[in-house]
Amino acid sequence: MKTSRDTPDDIPHVKLRRCILELLYEMFKEVPFAQVELSHIEESCETEARELNWNIVYLEKCGYVELNKSAECITHAGVAATLTAAGIDLVENRPDFEDRFPTKDTL
Repeated sequence: MKTSRDTPDDIPHVKLRRCILELLYEMFKEVPFAQVELSHIEESCETEARELNWNIVYLEKCGYVELNKSAECITHAGVAATLTAAGIDLVENRPDFEDRFPTKDTL
């Protein structure tokens, strides 16, 4: 049940996950086979590696993103990420996307 306290400002990981998905979607539309480096996502979504790591792994476990992992990557959970078909479908289904990752405007 949503309350007046359940806003993206109160739940920063919701805002970050939304940013990750929207950024990956925009990149997918530009270059469908491109992977986005996690350092670029970190910068674009104005977060730190620690926060990005557990949130992008969560999105991977949900099936929305695919991570390109490397043992040599020390600071991030992977090297790069792409959207899966499920991630694309979620972003394109605006009612479901807004319900899953709301903003203040959609509450």
